[in-house]
Amino acid sequence: MKVLNKRQISLVNCLAQENGWLSTAQAAKFLGISVSTLRRDVDAINDFFADKDNSILCKPGLGMKLDAHRRVSLPVASPDEHVANILKSKRLVGITTDLLTHSPTPLSISFLSEKYFISRSSIVEDLNKIDKWLGSFSLLMIKNHTGTHVEGNDYDIRMALKEIITHSVLCNYQMTDSRIDRFSRVQLIKEFGRENVANCINLIVFIEDELACAISEPYYTNLFSHLLVTIRRMEKGHHIANDRVQTHDNKEWQVALKAIIWLEKRYTFCFPEIEISYIYQYLISSGKHPAQANLPDIGFQDKEAISYAISLTSDLSQSLKYDLISDKALLNSLVMHIKPMLNRLTYRIIIHNPLLDEIKKEFAEVFTAVRNATMKINNYCKHDPPSENEVAYLTVYIQAAIEKVKENKKIILVCSSGVGTSQLLYSRITKAFPDWEIIDIVPGNRLKKTLSEKKCDLIISTIRIEEMMIPVVYVSALFSAKDIIRVTETLFIERNPQEK
Repeated sequence: MKVLNKRQISLVNCLAQENGWLSTAQAAKFLGISVSTLRRDVDAINDFFADKDNSILCKPGLGMKLDAHRRVSLPVASPDEHVANILKSKRLVGITTDLLTHSPTPLSISFLSEKYFISRSSIVEDLNKIDKWLGSFSLLMIKNHTGTHVEGNDYDIRMALKEIITHSVLCNYQMTDSRIDRFSRVQLIKEFGRENVANCINLIVFIEDELACAISEPYYTNLFSHLLVTIRRMEKGHHIANDRVQTHDNKEWQVALKAIIWLEKRYTFCFPEIEISYIYQYLISSGKHPAQANLPDIGFQDKEAISYAISLTSDLSQSLKYDLISDKALLNSLVMHIKPMLNRLTYRIIIHNPLLDEIKKEFAEVFTAVRNATMKINNYCKHDPPSENEVAYLTVYIQAAIEKVKENKKIILVCSSGVGTSQLLYSRITKAFPDWEIIDIVPGNRLKKTLSEKKCDLIISTIRIEEMMIPVVYVSALFSAKDIIRVTETLFIERNPQEK
């Protein structure tokens, strides 16, 4: 089964939003890869689309363009369900962990067969399944006379190992106050050793003390799994090349430096400088609960996050018909979340949302709108599109804001006549908008007097009345689904006069 990796999916999404040709140089720069790697990605994508009547066209002097005769539908981040099931099999997880941990040292089929007590032919079948999963991390499985090993850069190998830890152990069990429950700790100790697990837990305590904040989930799990993988790769002698590292003059960089010094006091090997940069990336990509009760004010340094939040709320206000633009509390909360989110996208740091499936089901409309909005925004910036897990976190902020908009509306109903009709309308409105308060039901000739005595946010009427300063929406006495939409749109337009 053919699977595209995250970079290739990002390329398709980028081309899908282009109206014309995109130069090869621009595409390569967007993805942060060489032109030769880009060409290999295009070949892989065209192979994936071979039976779907879609392809990427390439022409000298013009560049490339997506030729889509059918609707292009790609998962933003995940391989197909069959491949993802690898993470649900203990044996497959064990074999994959062995291959990644020892990479690039080859392991023989005989060794794996004896270790997992299954036949050589079963090991071969397992390796074929694992090969497909590794492809989503831009990793290759190499099989030759010396054995089987994983080929790819150390960063991608680490990302694959982190995914295994997160899915196979930490994400499947409820976290306790220690943030790693007893069962997960036992499993981790079995695979990585008691000392390594304890050191990672204690190091994060040290980091939190230095930052004067608590690292919240799922960022704690992310940092923990990164540290565990780093120690394991260093123990196996697989060091990342010590490339030139850009230093930073801020608290997070100093804490990352202290964290490496802390590790070096407990292990016999020296960590390369690049490891400081990696821990720094996780720190600035994490959500933190500050020791102070008040959230810091958003400032000039957050201008990219502010721009993203404004674009997001503007688009969602249009698509969902709610005024999210003027909600300052929402904007501040989004900026605080989006700032580390953009860092995660920059550094390819993946987070998982344990409530993803429930959020997609319960808040389907908002989730879809947020996903579409982020795709539009990412067409004009350097980042990859957010994964569904990231979209789910944003969805919760938006859903909460929408529910707040629905609350505490004071309504006056205007009906022509008939107690039965007015009571039916009252019943249906309170059912559709349970948080609204209907403060009075009046005939048209008593409306002005009632308004002089009571304040309301909206007038809902079954009859024509003279023009009012307060928004008015006309409905039928049966208050149908169309009437509900009309009420919602009226509130939105009153908050956004330019939409009239």
